[in-house]
Order: sequence, then C-alpha cells, then structure tokens
Amino acid sequence: MTKAQKISEAEMEVMQVIWRYDDGVTSAEILQQLNKEKSWKPTTVFTFLSRLVEKGVLKAEKRGKSNQYIPLMSENEYRCFEAKSFLNTTYKGSIKSFIAALYEGEGISKEEIEELKNWLSKR
Repeated sequence: MTKAQKISEAEMEVMQVIWRYDDGVTSAEILQQLNKEKSWKPTTVFTFLSRLVEKGVLKAEKRGKSNQYIPLMSENEYRCFEAKSFLNTTYKGSIKSFIAALYEGEGISKEEIEELKNWLSKR
C-alpha cells in the first residue's frame, strides 16, 4: 500500500464509485455514476480526481484520449488506514481508551465482552 493521505467526504463518494470497478474506470463512467446521485459539474469531479491522485489513493493512466483511474488501495485498506489514523490521533493508539470512550456511561453487555475477547484472542 502506498503512503496515502486522508480524503474528504466528497472524495470518498468518488472513490466508492471507483471501487465498484475491477479494472479501473474512465472519468466519463465516474461522471455517469455520480450524476445519478449528485449534481456535481464535471470540473468538480476532475478536481476531486486530481486531489485523489495527489493524495496517493488513486492512479491515472492515459488510455487513448481519456484517463483510466485505478485505485492504489482497496476500500478495506483505506478504511483500515483511516481507522488507525483516527485511533493514533485521538487515542494515542490505545484501543482500550477508544473502547472505554465508546461505551462511556453505557454498559457493555457480556455478549459484547465475549465477542471482543474472542476477537482479541485470535490476534
């Protein structure tokens, strides 16, 4: 996995379209998919694509007259990167502190505790 940077919510929406394709996708296909959900102008989408390339999440390859956009990491890899970054920034890397904050004031059920124990024992 390349050295990536965090992406914005709008950039994430663009990436979610790109991750649907196995062999990369053209900007025309991205625009077509996004126009079903958004009313973004093509220049806006091209700006997002350029930023995603700069951030190391996406690669652009010239194929004929258009660019083919290929993700440099899977959706799962990006989500892991984002989660680790959040954990390190907010909780100094402490999973214990994160879980404690998540359940602050709320009880954790015995079933949830067992699930966590099982998950941790497999690591």
